[in-house]
Formats: sequence, structure tokens, C-alpha cells
Amino acid sequence: MNVNFLIHSPIQSATSQNEQEAKVEETNSPKPLRLSEEDMSKLSGEEVKEEQEEAALPPHIQKMVEKLEELREKIKEEQKLLDELKASDSYSDEMKAELVTQKLEFILRMQSQVVELTKNIQEALKEAGISDPGVLLKALA
Repeated sequence: MNVNFLIHSPIQSATSQNEQEAKVEETNSPKPLRLSEEDMSKLSGEEVKEEQEEAALPPHIQKMVEKLEELREKIKEEQKLLDELKASDSYSDEMKAELVTQKLEFILRMQSQVVELTKNIQEALKEAGISDPGVLLKALA
């Protein structure tokens, strides 16, 4: 025995059905969501991969990599200070030239430290038997 329940449902006018469909469309059209870069990296697993790659390095190499990153940050800061010094008018020309020279020499010494530390990291990675190109690039990038 087949029972058709539509027979027992109340009759609705065509306009009320159109209104209901419009309401459904309004509620079903979601606004686009935006994820931050941090959330995207969490969802894609990049953060976990980075932690695993760092954990793959021995502690002494991790310290060397951290020192390399610190040196690079210091170089960026010193270059900003150098640019500010060049733009500054608060010093005489002779004094300004001397300060710029000193700042450039300091930056060059730090850059040579970066080169030396990079070589030392490469040697330490070889001694530790790490030859994975991804780990090498990550450590030296």
C-alpha cells in the first residue's frame, strides 16, 4: 500500500514558495572565508615538516643555523641604520663619511662571518652524514 503524503500537506501559494526559495538562497550563499598564512601552513602540514627537518639536525648544527639566522637579521638591521645615516643631515660631511665607512666595514665583517658560518655548517652536515638536499637547503637558506 503506497501512501502519498503530499496529499495531506497544506497547500502553499506560488509566491510563498518563491519567497522561501529566495531565503534559502540567501542563507546558502556563504561569504568567502580567508585563512591567515599561519593557518594555511598549519593545514598544509608545512609547520610539522619544518619541525621535523629541524629535529633531523643534530643540536650543534641547529645552534649554528640559529646563529646564521641571527647574523642575517643583524645585517638587515645594520643596513637599515646605514640607510638612515646616509639620509641624516645631523652630522657634518666629514663625520658622516667616517660613520658610513665604519658602518660599512662592520656590515662587511658580519657578511664574512655569514660566509664562514655557512662553510662550517656545510662541513658539519657532511661530518654528521646528512646528505639530503632538502635538509641542506633548509639549513643554509
